[in-house]
Amino acid sequence: MNKHRMGFVAIVATLLLTALPALASHSWGTYHWARTANPFTIQLGDNLASSWDAYLNQTSSDWSTSTVLDTIVVPGNTNKPSGFNTPKRCAPTTGRVEVCNYKYGNVGWL
Repeated sequence: MNKHRMGFVAIVATLLLTALPALASHSWGTYHWARTANPFTIQLGDNLASSWDAYLNQTSSDWSTSTVLDTIVVPGNTNKPSGFNTPKRCAPTTGRVEVCNYKYGNVGWL
């Protein structure tokens, strides 16, 4: 395949992939959110630096278009080390999701 055709194929593939709606079953294997009815609400604890707030709000809005769940952004519930805007340890809180960011360095998580 010549380089022009390969470039065209890459552009078309990109357009097709970005135009498709996101699909999810809201479960992972046999794990799922415990609930008694749909939709149910998940609180997202905002422990983020302010530069991330727009992303969290957009994500909350996107997830809430589901018929299965609604999300609401609430103040975070983790302790921040002195001198930092965000907590290094993002401790869990029962019944909600704590959303955190921190400069962890190259830890190989990717």
